[in-house]
Amino acid sequence: MNTPSQQGGGRPLPAARRIAAHALFIASCLLATTAHAQQQVDYAALRPVLRGDMPRQVPEFPFAAYPIDTRPMFDTFMWQNFIAAMWPSRPGDHGEPYRPNDPAVFQRGYVDGLQPAFLGWKTANDLYPQDGSAPPPWDSDGSLNPCRNVPRNDKRPVLINTSKFGTVADELNQAFAGPLIDQTGLLTRYEVRVNKVEYDYVRNNKFYNQANWPKNGLPPIYFPASTPAQVGAIEVKAAWRDLSRVEPRFHSRFFNMEALTVVPGTCKSTLPNGQGRVTDCQCAATRVGLVGFHISHKVDRFPQWVWSTFEQVDNLGEDPSLPAGMKPSYYDGARANPADHPGYSYEPAAISAFSPAASAPLKPVNVTRLSQIPSTPAALPTTKINSNYRALVAGSPWANYWLIGTQWSTSPTVPPQSPLQPPWANTNQQDFGCEDGTPATVGGIAFPACQVANITMETYHQLDSCQNCHQGAQRGGADFSWTLFQRAFAGPTPPTVATQASRIKKQQ
Repeated sequence: MNTPSQQGGGRPLPAARRIAAHALFIASCLLATTAHAQQQVDYAALRPVLRGDMPRQVPEFPFAAYPIDTRPMFDTFMWQNFIAAMWPSRPGDHGEPYRPNDPAVFQRGYVDGLQPAFLGWKTANDLYPQDGSAPPPWDSDGSLNPCRNVPRNDKRPVLINTSKFGTVADELNQAFAGPLIDQTGLLTRYEVRVNKVEYDYVRNNKFYNQANWPKNGLPPIYFPASTPAQVGAIEVKAAWRDLSRVEPRFHSRFFNMEALTVVPGTCKSTLPNGQGRVTDCQCAATRVGLVGFHISHKVDRFPQWVWSTFEQVDNLGEDPSLPAGMKPSYYDGARANPADHPGYSYEPAAISAFSPAASAPLKPVNVTRLSQIPSTPAALPTTKINSNYRALVAGSPWANYWLIGTQWSTSPTVPPQSPLQPPWANTNQQDFGCEDGTPATVGGIAFPACQVANITMETYHQLDSCQNCHQGAQRGGADFSWTLFQRAFAGPTPPTVATQASRIKKQQ
């Protein structure tokens, strides 16, 4: 099988951008050399632990350490976040871990009705009714069920979205892009969930309705951050693969469950033009497997949040544990993609939740990874941390997942930079960086600056990064949360960020 990973992955940069990028690289190296010489990082305390409580703080590291040397602290922090999110929980406990200090609970798995803790968190559809009305209290039973062909009290998760985020009107596509179709010709589904801290902050302040947002952005919306004493706001985004055409003997490679998937084009809404609550959908019982998982966690020392993304190891067939006869989820095993977009073979047209779906079979998207999982720092790279944690959870489906990357701010007080008006651009669009080779403009000096992407959620925007993308929501007054910015009710016409939308359009 040919490798599905391609380094660099983009068109050659114009001379002006190559010079700017080269100068930035040299400056970074000089700073890195100085910092590295000042203080070394001790990794002795970074040990994988089976614990169900959500961690609150990134492990300590020397202030003057070079960011690449502090990566293991953030990788460890987010792996522990991942374990806490997957810790067994009773459905009625709304995401509270069941016996979080007992490793045997995790090792036994989801027996006696237990489920991953994050499935007890509220969905974005619960928090944002999108008609101005108040969401239910956190401890209320049940969740949004728009299915007309199943009982309202059905407990199975409902997967409405085939988009990483957005309003219900455009949720059948990835973020600012089209849908992702796997190698069996089926749609990838998405959901967004938030923890109790974030849910209650939005609900108590009535920020689910933009009429209640601070006037002129003052004081700004500012989600509670984790401190040593308490957990702050956390958002997770999950990508689910439809396993209907995958041989049942391979289902155990995934964390899998039965969910209700909304049939595209069958829904109605309570307001015109697909706005308001989604209702009256035709739903199908579907066996789905988790293929991608984002975690964004707001921490007091990192007000731009700490970001991470995980994937199932068989997405592209990169892991040697791929069983004989099992095909990768999103890579066909041989074909190279076009030179002008090497990360994907093509981008499907958008699909609407409220318009009739196309009758023709869906064509699979062939995906390749543009940035490898980090093999740095040499003493404890992300690849090694993945091996350590996968060994810790051996015997569970979570041994088949790995961390793709983390991102954080190295200087949180540095303000955002003004969007550029690049001289090589032929339009008046603003340039927020990363995807066209220019520096990221998000504040905080994120590390890595660009190319932190999940192939199941940023298939068509792999050169961007979590923090750099979410600055669009920050500039819109929503504290880096696209979920808040896009879903909070704003009257008959939903809010838009024209510059953000234009920024991520492919430069063709």
